[in-house]
Amino acid sequence: MANALDPGNMKGSPDPANQIPSDFELTMASAIENALLKLLQQDNMNSFATNTNAPEARDRRRLLIAIAQGVVRHLIDNAGAFQVSGTDSLGQPISASLSINPGTTLLGGI
Repeated sequence: MANALDPGNMKGSPDPANQIPSDFELTMASAIENALLKLLQQDNMNSFATNTNAPEARDRRRLLIAIAQGVVRHLIDNAGAFQVSGTDSLGQPISASLSINPGTTLLGGI
């Protein structure tokens, strides 16, 4: 979903084993996975394949999705903590509120 802070999910079957789940791809959890991979490679440590849906990848992604789900839920629940203020070109004070669009993969009840 465009303009969404989509945490990611991993619904459905682990098949096919050679395909990234569509509700994981291009999400916060996917970005965390890519950052983890780059950090491991940067330190010449054992890395992992990302173009798979094998059990090892699903195990790792569960943790990454849980982290992303928690971050997005926390941001939604505390959106009022973000305050944008300043002045316009005429020197008049302005302020704005924040609304977070979590996309379609945010779990309910967390």
